[in-house]
Amino acid sequence: MNHGNVTRSKPQESALFARTVLLAALACATSAALAAPEYRNPLNLRLPGGALAQNCADPAVLRDPGAARPTWYLYCTTDPVSKAEKDEKGWRFRLLPIYRSHDLVEWEFVTDAFSERPAPATRTAGLWAPEPVYLNGRFYLYYTITDVDDAHSPEPGCDTDSAIAVATSASPVGPWTPAPGLVVPPRRAGPGCKFHWTYDPDVLALEDGRRYLYFGSYGGGMFVQRLAEDGLALQGTPSRIGTNWRYEGAEVVRHGDYYYLFASSTNCCAGPLTGYALYVGRATRPEGPFLDSQGGDMAAARVGGTPVLPQSGNRWIGPGHNTVFQDGAGQWWTIYHAVDRNEPWFAAPDLTRRLALLDRVDWVDGWPVVAAGRGPSDAALPAPAPVAGDADALRPPLGPPAEADVARRVWHESFAGPRLARAWRWLRRPPAADWQTGKGGLAWRTGAGDLYGDVNSAAVLTRALPPGDVRIDAKVRLDAPEDCCATHVQAGLVVLGDDDNYVKLAVLADAGLHQVEFAKEGTPEQAGWPRYGNTVAGTPGRPWTWLRLEVRHAGAEQQIAAWSSQDGRTWVGGGVWTHRLGQGGKPLRLGLVAMGGGRRQAVFSSVTAARLSR
Repeated sequence: MNHGNVTRSKPQESALFARTVLLAALACATSAALAAPEYRNPLNLRLPGGALAQNCADPAVLRDPGAARPTWYLYCTTDPVSKAEKDEKGWRFRLLPIYRSHDLVEWEFVTDAFSERPAPATRTAGLWAPEPVYLNGRFYLYYTITDVDDAHSPEPGCDTDSAIAVATSASPVGPWTPAPGLVVPPRRAGPGCKFHWTYDPDVLALEDGRRYLYFGSYGGGMFVQRLAEDGLALQGTPSRIGTNWRYEGAEVVRHGDYYYLFASSTNCCAGPLTGYALYVGRATRPEGPFLDSQGGDMAAARVGGTPVLPQSGNRWIGPGHNTVFQDGAGQWWTIYHAVDRNEPWFAAPDLTRRLALLDRVDWVDGWPVVAAGRGPSDAALPAPAPVAGDADALRPPLGPPAEADVARRVWHESFAGPRLARAWRWLRRPPAADWQTGKGGLAWRTGAGDLYGDVNSAAVLTRALPPGDVRIDAKVRLDAPEDCCATHVQAGLVVLGDDDNYVKLAVLADAGLHQVEFAKEGTPEQAGWPRYGNTVAGTPGRPWTWLRLEVRHAGAEQQIAAWSSQDGRTWVGGGVWTHRLGQGGKPLRLGLVAMGGGRRQAVFSSVTAARLSR
C-alpha cells in the first residue's frame, strides 16, 4: 500500500502531535527540500557481486572518528543475508555482518565480524544485537551470546545460558579480539537451566567519562549498570529500567537535559503477523527511571512507554530494535529493522525477513518524533547530510497528514437498562450469574474461554457495525492485581469476520504486567504459518481505560487503527493492522469480550459507533 494511504489513519489527539504537524507544515515551505538528494526504504546493503542483502536485524551504526571523509559502519545480527548463500546445514548464517557507507543510504558489505563463533560461545550459539563503540582509542564490539560453554555457565549442559561479550580492534571492521571474560555472565532465573535473557547490549558513553551498559530482554526485564573504565566489566549494582516481558533492544541517547530510552516490544519475528513496535521514555539520570510523555514508568507493572514508531498500515510491519544517531549536519536519524508484509519470510515459517530502514528523528517539546509521526516511511524522502557544510543540510520532515475524518455517531450504548438491547447478540452466552446490565454499565466476570488459534471458546457479545468506515469507542475497567496472579485476563473490543479472523483491542493483565494489547488473528496462508500476532498501545488507566478502533476500507482489505486513553481526552496510538474481514459480503461485527479466566470483574461503561467521513 502506498504511503499516501497511511495518512488516512487518524493522528494522535494530543498537543504533541499537533505541534509536530505545525513543525512539519512550516518546514515543508523551505527551499531546502528542493535541493536535498532523496532515498527510499529499505536501505541498499550491497553484497559482493552487486546483490542486495535480504536481512539486517538489530542494526547498529558507528561513525568512524578517524576517517578522512564521512564514513559510517552498519552492524547486523547473525542471520542469512542472501538466498544464494547456503552451507551443508542450509542457509549460511553470517556472524555479525558489517557494511560501510559515506552517505547513510548506500551501503557496501565489508566483512563479517567473525569467521567462526568465538569462545566462550558454543558451536550452535547465536551472536546477536551487535553494539559498536569507540572507547579508549579503540573500537569495542559488544554482542549477545545465546549459549555459553560449560566453563562459563553456572549450570553445565544448558543452552539457555545467554551472556554479553565484547571484542576489541584498532579498526571498525576488525580483526576483532574477544575479551577473555564475559561483560555480563549468565544470570539465573531459577534452578537448573532457567536463566534470564541476557541480550541486547547498548553502551552510553558520556563526556565526563562515565559509561553505562544497558542489557536485558523480556525474560527478566531490562537493566542498566556502570561500565568499567576499560570497557570489559561492570561496576556496582544493576538498576531495572524495563519491566518483565515488555521491552528489549534498549537504545539510549542523550538530548538536551534528558536521557532517552528507545525500546521495542512484542514479537520481532512472526512473518506477516509481526507486531514489533518502538516505544520511548526519558529520564534525568542514565539509570532512570524512564518515564513516558504521560508520566508512566517503563519499569512499572502498569507499564509506560510512548509509541514512537508503530506500524502505520503501509507495507512495513514490525518496526523496531533501532539505533539513533546524527548525520554530518547534526540532524538525528534512526535505522531499525522492519518486515515487508508482502514478502515477510526469508525462509518460511522459521526465518522472518527483516530489512534495514531509515527515518528522520525530530525533537518536539522534548520528545522524539520519527518520520513526522507517520510510522515507517515508504516514499522518496530527503536523505541525510554527510557533512555539515552541505548547502541542503536543512532537511524538512514529512508534511502534515491529511485532515482527520469527521465522526458522526450512529449509536451509543450505556447498558443502563435491566436487559440488553435487541441489537446485541451473544456468541456463546456466558452463565447468567457472570454478567448483568444496570446503572453502572455491563458488569461481566472474565470467563475461562479464549479466542486464540484453535481455541474459540470465549463468550462474545456482538453487534453489527454500520457499513463503511467506522469508529468504535468504549470505556472499560478491568479489576486485576498489579503484583501477581492474573494470567492473560483481558477485557475489550474485537472486530469480527469470524472466530478465526478478527482484530482485538483489550486491557490485558498477565502475571503482574498490565498493558493495552492490539492483536490480529487470521487464517494462515499455508500450514505452519502463524495465525496470531500482537502489538501494544498505551498504558491502562486507573480504574478506567478508553479504547478506540477505527476501521477503514481499502479495496478488499480493511486498515484497522487502535488508540487507548487514560482519561478519554489524550489518546495514544497503537498502530494499524491490515486485514481481510467480511469475506463473501458478510457484514463486520463488533464484539465485546471478558475472557482469560479468574472471574475478574470487567465493566463496560459505554460503547459508541460512529461513521467516519471527510
